[in-house]
Amino acid sequence: MITGSAIDLPVRVEASPELIARATALVQQFSECFWFRHPDATVRFTDDVRLVIEHLRDYGDKKAWAAAADLQRSL
Repeated sequence: MITGSAIDLPVRVEASPELIARATALVQQFSECFWFRHPDATVRFTDDVRLVIEHLRDYGDKKAWAAAADLQRSL
């Protein structure tokens, strides 16, 4: 965390290029799980990947759930 101000902000960790590519492909493959997503949004950080996993599990079918589990193991 970054400290020294009135609030503490977590440090965002960059995801690996491979992880970014896999998460981005899953967002495109299971687009119905990402109805909230801005078209110009990108996956860049590990917390972005966690959001992809969360929405695959919350809004996807059995295939999306399996893809989320596979992506989770890569974190």
